[in-house]
Amino acid sequence: MRVLLDAHVHTNSSADSAITPSQLRVGIKYAGINAIAVTDHDTMEGYKRLKSCGLFSDILVLPGIELATSLGEMIILGLEDPPFTRDAYEAVAAAHQAGALVVAPHPFDPTRSSLFESCSRLGVDLVESVNGKCQQDYNRQAREFAKAIGIPEIGGSDAHEKSQIGEVVNVIECEKTVDAAIQALRKGPKTIVRKKATRF
Repeated sequence: MRVLLDAHVHTNSSADSAITPSQLRVGIKYAGINAIAVTDHDTMEGYKRLKSCGLFSDILVLPGIELATSLGEMIILGLEDPPFTRDAYEAVAAAHQAGALVVAPHPFDPTRSSLFESCSRLGVDLVESVNGKCQQDYNRQAREFAKAIGIPEIGGSDAHEKSQIGEVVNVIECEKTVDAAIQALRKGPKTIVRKKATRF
């Protein structure tokens, strides 16, 4: 089936995000998507809240975390119990051993904690080449870098406000399960769509 995934969403379990579970549910409906990855900063609390609140039974919710490491932020997708370490190499090794994906978010954005060229040394699985909060030039650098080193691309809204939910969507074809989505993303999405912010 067709899965429309926003792979970079923060809830108000992140200190810099205002999105409540109920706002997220409404935002998903308005955006017309059927899957999200919850990628709160250094915590799994937002993901746990979504899984237990009963509002997302028809939505595929991927467990994720945006982890602050010694080399910059990375996203780990697919683990409900991810490694909590500041050592970037340890984090990647532990994630891969557990079968998870490692994403380099906003990798060339100098205004944030980004991995830059260390993506290639670390062995990340995906480069976020379309980040909803990045300037066009930073996304272009990420896209060119991913193509140069042969790493699949992924997109994410990096939503911290309800209007940003679903602004960047990855189109993948797979069963609507976490495992199937992770496997499909290993090759990169079929399409990455950038949309206008939703007002609700």
